[in-house]
Amino acid sequence: MSALEKLFEPEVSHRFLATFFFKGLPSPMDFRFQRISGLGKGELGVIVQRQGGVNTDNLYFPEHISRPPLVLERGVIVPTPLTLAFEYVLGGFDTTYLDVVIMLLNHQSLPVCTWTVTDALPVKWQTGDLDANSNAPLINHIELVYRDIQWLGAKA
Repeated sequence: MSALEKLFEPEVSHRFLATFFFKGLPSPMDFRFQRISGLGKGELGVIVQRQGGVNTDNLYFPEHISRPPLVLERGVIVPTPLTLAFEYVLGGFDTTYLDVVIMLLNHQSLPVCTWTVTDALPVKWQTGDLDANSNAPLINHIELVYRDIQWLGAKA
């Protein structure tokens, strides 16, 4: 395979790393997750305005941007700065914003692309079911809403 063909070959989605920043400092414990979803710029909501006398044409005006929540899943572990931030927000209704950097890695563990999430607010924390008949890890589902997400892509 030529170098040009490799440039356009998609990367697999199972090598990734998430880093949380609290007041500008990275958390040394919050980086391993089983699944991350909700990465995207969102959806532009529009107002449709019909033109007078013309039944076939509409005008579209931007109204707002809605973004999906960022959802991260991982096994239940000892308390970390991220779980403490969730406890602070959901337990006391105090706001704590954080930043998140998510990197997709290639087979050599080099970043292929990066998502930077700014001003993320913890909004939901749910633990999976306790099941005596299962040998699967207990999973925490955590959800954040955010002000902005930026994507930077580069093929290594």
